Amino acid sequence: MQRANRPPAPRILGCSIASFNNAFIDLIEQDDAPAADYYRTCILGLTGKDVTRNLQYSIEATRNRFVAPREVTVVRDYDSFLSFTDWLPVKADLFLYPINNPVDTLHSSLHFKVPMSIKARQPDSPVSPHHVPNICLGAVGIRTKVRLFFPRLYDPKSKDVELTFDQKKGLYEMGLMPVLQALSPDTVTNWPVNYEGAQTRARKARGLFQYGTRPFSGSRVRRLGYDLAEKLGQHFAWAEGMLFMVQMQGVKEAHQHRPDDMHAADVALQNALSDFYCDELMEEEHCYVDVGLELAEPGYAYQWRTDAHAELVSGMTDIPLPRARALVKARESAVDYSSGLIQVSGCRVPIPAHTSSIVYFQAYTTDKALIQQNNGGRHSLFITGKAALEEEEPAYLKRLYDLYFDAKDKHDCAARVEVRIQLKDAWMEPLDFPEWLMRDSLQWRLVRLTAIVRTLRLQNQGHPELRFTSTALTLTAGLTWLANGLHSRPDDGKAARNLMCAILPLTHDYDVDGIQIIPNEDHIQNNDGLPFCAHGAYFLRDMMFPPICTVPRMLRTHVISQTSLIFFFGADQNTLLNRFHPTAYIPRSAIPKSRVSTQKSMSKRHRADNPEPSAAFATLEYEAPPPPQDTGDDLPFDERLDLPPGLDEPFAITITKHWNQFCSDLLQKCGNMKGNPISPSHCRLSMQERLVVTEDIYKETNLALIFHRVQWKRAHPVEWREAFDKFFPPPGTAPRLQPQNYPNMSYWMEWADMKRDKPAYLIDEIRTKYWGLFKQLYWIPKPYNDRLWKYSEDSGFVTLPSTYKLSAPHVIIHPSKAAPTWQPTVDDELALEEEEDDEEDEIQDPDYVPAAEWIDNVPPIPMRIYMRQEEEESSDSD
Repeated sequence: MQRANRPPAPRILGCSIASFNNAFIDLIEQDDAPAADYYRTCILGLTGKDVTRNLQYSIEATRNRFVAPREVTVVRDYDSFLSFTDWLPVKADLFLYPINNPVDTLHSSLHFKVPMSIKARQPDSPVSPHHVPNICLGAVGIRTKVRLFFPRLYDPKSKDVELTFDQKKGLYEMGLMPVLQALSPDTVTNWPVNYEGAQTRARKARGLFQYGTRPFSGSRVRRLGYDLAEKLGQHFAWAEGMLFMVQMQGVKEAHQHRPDDMHAADVALQNALSDFYCDELMEEEHCYVDVGLELAEPGYAYQWRTDAHAELVSGMTDIPLPRARALVKARESAVDYSSGLIQVSGCRVPIPAHTSSIVYFQAYTTDKALIQQNNGGRHSLFITGKAALEEEEPAYLKRLYDLYFDAKDKHDCAARVEVRIQLKDAWMEPLDFPEWLMRDSLQWRLVRLTAIVRTLRLQNQGHPELRFTSTALTLTAGLTWLANGLHSRPDDGKAARNLMCAILPLTHDYDVDGIQIIPNEDHIQNNDGLPFCAHGAYFLRDMMFPPICTVPRMLRTHVISQTSLIFFFGADQNTLLNRFHPTAYIPRSAIPKSRVSTQKSMSKRHRADNPEPSAAFATLEYEAPPPPQDTGDDLPFDERLDLPPGLDEPFAITITKHWNQFCSDLLQKCGNMKGNPISPSHCRLSMQERLVVTEDIYKETNLALIFHRVQWKRAHPVEWREAFDKFFPPPGTAPRLQPQNYPNMSYWMEWADMKRDKPAYLIDEIRTKYWGLFKQLYWIPKPYNDRLWKYSEDSGFVTLPSTYKLSAPHVIIHPSKAAPTWQPTVDDELALEEEEDDEEDEIQDPDYVPAAEWIDNVPPIPMRIYMRQEEEESSDSD
């Protein structure tokens, strides 16, 4: 029975990327467009549906297909090298780590298995190296790591591959130190005698370690490998069967050559492996090189076709096409959709042993170079759910939009394949591309990003009671997932698969293209709907938008689990509401980064510890009398008077430091707006910036670079001189009744000490020098007798910006100078430099979703739908 007044199904229109982009851009470029068109563009960009025309766009990216002939450039290179041997094949200098950095332990898959001696007196067993306990021994240059693998420690039930403290201690004291003592006794004196000593030396103030290295001559590295394996095997059963792994990464630009020149390929390979015993490694079975082929054309962006992965694998590996199709569809392989478009994507395909000399194949494009960054296991920039909630328009997305916009007409995207092949075959194959390809554009990413930013803005402007519902948070998580998937392979962990089930259309046709969860028997038996890409891209399913609801959200039946909410946002629903909209207090998280805490105590020291003496003070000379001293042994330690540090410091430097301290102290004492704890500070400089300022800051005529708001007036010459006398009172000036600010400024107290301890003629000379510098300043705080800074509205001052009418700091301009300008930076928030990022505990992907967990009285998506098959097998075995 159909619902009454059900709208007719939208008409589906196939289109190219350019056609969809143009339809979207035509809408957003309309002048004085009504609010309905704003919502219409958000829905169009996220779902591909034009609600006004009842039209569903279906993206057909292959309409921009490659048409021969083209003037393309193909470059061949060697990107990385991997070897597993029972000897150390390094002939260059080796830089050894006394204390290993856990980050350098191999945790990620190499996509092939290596036979290792798991048990004594049994044949070697093939295992994935990243499952075997290992440690980084040292480095060769900046691109190569040398690791030790201990297969006798292998435990198939354990995911921890880091050596224990006792094992590291044994490696250091019973292996490394005795070998170094025998091979290089002249250098071992630079090593701590035991592992605890090495840790003590490497430990920094906050308990972290400094992972330094010690050089070892390349002429003895091979012998080091033999002796180290022998020593460890004598003392520890777990060290028997130890293997050396050498891994060189990220060198493709250094070893490029033409693909049709076999001699150049051989020379490039020899150069790439110049630090190793290349000829002997040719005979080793488990040595591999990543050989790359890169295709590019100026002014074009190339992408791989999704429907041609099998042909590409077959053409590059000589595997028969039917077998290549099976490998591409295998569960171990992965498809990396480009920019959320289904018809263009890269792929990663492990090649089974004995099928080919190639063990791993991957196809990708170089557009990720724009945002590539290793961070917490990710390989590109990304936005978290928490960041999406903190600002109306997240700064990261604005920066990402600018990056795409600047690159769309200038960045050429190359298509690239890499094969991991045995070293002995690396110099001669593969040597060329199949003859078909296609192109894409960054304009599509700008369209998607615009829709994402607009929708987030609508959400973050909404009332908190609607903003933090499960349906609105599900949409927010989906928007961050889409944004991160514009330039990286979309996340497909358990929480992301749960999210896909909530935000993407579902299908019961398990053979449809673009299905995101590979169906299994349980899915088929239960007739589960699985997420898929219905119209050529990651278009979201139907959502609720204004004017129906003020905060955009998913439909009520489409929500993610509480466990997934915690994964994406770092907290559950109620915690998020209390954090971002508490009713009884203002949370610290609401305080903007542009608000600097008022420095009420004694001002901090200026950061230029050893400045060059100012030219204005170069002629100042003064030999201070020796200070009082009493270091008698009979006195308690805290009563002794020692010579102060820097007693022999040139007097010109002492006065330069004092002048710099004056410049810093004035801004350190600039305060915040009272009664409004979430407004930015009056001064826009961070505390770190205030600690390094010099007189140049007071010569800046654009006050918008220094203040968020300010009141100014031009000083009378007498007023300018009076200001100087307040900052540097002449000798004999009567002390004031305790004023604000002044007694807590270091320079002020030091000036009082100078007037007391130095002769009058010297103080007059210093004041003369200071006055000469003071007259060169453009602006200065308006000093008052009872305080340094005042902020009250004053009709005698001009307020900047002109639209601002509340309190702001008073400054005066030099009598002979022109009026100040007010030209804020393009994006003030992006210009702020964070002093320190709050460290948060890393949130692990949820292991399970409780069967009884409901959100807003909505049942969760069953875990069996989005749990991976290997996770199900693991839970069954447990």
